[in-house]
Amino acid sequence: MNKAWEVLIFIGMILAMAAMFGGYIWASRYVKKRDGQNAQQRAELLEFIESRGWSHTAWFPGGGDRYCGGDPLPMKGTNIPIRDHIVGEFRGRPISCFEHNSREMNANGPDSTLYSAVFAVTLPTPVPRTVIKRPRAVDKLNARADALFGGGKVIELGDPAFDESFRLIANDEEFARSALTGPVAQFLTSDPRAKGQPLRFQENLLLTWHRGRLRPENIDQKLNYLCDILDRLPAQA
Repeated sequence: MNKAWEVLIFIGMILAMAAMFGGYIWASRYVKKRDGQNAQQRAELLEFIESRGWSHTAWFPGGGDRYCGGDPLPMKGTNIPIRDHIVGEFRGRPISCFEHNSREMNANGPDSTLYSAVFAVTLPTPVPRTVIKRPRAVDKLNARADALFGGGKVIELGDPAFDESFRLIANDEEFARSALTGPVAQFLTSDPRAKGQPLRFQENLLLTWHRGRLRPENIDQKLNYLCDILDRLPAQA
């Protein structure tokens, strides 16, 4: 009887391990299929870049260092590689776009690839780091932790519509208030594109990003959004 139970337990362990392994393979293939880039999509991206006269670097080791300062890249980093780094001009402003990939434990499965597309417009002068995103319950706690690495603090503008819709985290409160009070705050609370699109002022850049691959159909939309914000930025900021 004991031997029979031992055999059943052994078989059960084998089946459980097989199920876990099968689930891992399925999850990996699902994520790869969902987020993958086929030959046609690759060709469309390169054709779009060429049509704009922009430059393109397929693989850029260390290219991500300039954009570090928070999600989706680390707060600080050295020699961070990025893919499909695009540099050019849009609406009279220097721009850049790229894809950042990381392998980590996430909702898509163990050690799966997490893709992020990043879009940036260059500012005429450096400004203090300022983050604008949808509010979350953990933001204040995270901001306190980020402050140890220059991440700033949570600030409220005193504009009920803005403070309810966004979380503002800034290194320099004076800059944040002068830049966002007025036209920019009104624009962000009224424009539907602002929903779900985080922003970060950092050095001489204004960035936004989203989870997923870098696709040509997203580039104009994101860059127009950033330029529309900068058009409303007060001159004194």
